[in-house]
Amino acid sequence: MTKGGFVQAIKDSVLIEKPRINTHISFDKKLAMDIVLLMIAGACTSLQGAVNGSMSIHVNGGFSAWLSFAIGSFLLFIFFILDTRGGKAIKWKNAFKTAPWWCWWGGIFGAAYVLFITLFIPYRGAAVVSGITICAQMLTSLIVDSFAFFGCIHRPATLPRIFGMCLLIAGVLMVAFG
Repeated sequence: MTKGGFVQAIKDSVLIEKPRINTHISFDKKLAMDIVLLMIAGACTSLQGAVNGSMSIHVNGGFSAWLSFAIGSFLLFIFFILDTRGGKAIKWKNAFKTAPWWCWWGGIFGAAYVLFITLFIPYRGAAVVSGITICAQMLTSLIVDSFAFFGCIHRPATLPRIFGMCLLIAGVLMVAFG
């Protein structure tokens, strides 16, 4: 990448736009359902951390994280079988040829997340650990969106998005030190 290319990438990742006034708002059923399901997913991550943290007190963090992944893997395998008719709906040869190498390694991040929350929740607390991980998740996601990494759609870091991130950081600090 040339020096000018890097500077241009930075400029493209941040967008200053005029505030939208009188924007038409309509109810979107799919969006509402997505929000409900994502709220359930968010609650599940907090519950998973609390349950795994409790288990780690009785056994150890490594086993607790492994057990969580083992049970989750079993349930996801059942979903995979039902969703893809036993894998028949996937064009495996094409997937191996066309998917970038990094696509196949996503489980590493999930394993790290589950292990770390399992180790830290028993002595830091669920709210602090969840707050810090959510803050890191949002900051990383903002960067991924801003540069369209990993095939994500390009959503520049607008001033309202950056301000929201700052508010999130402030909120997490208040939870952690309050």
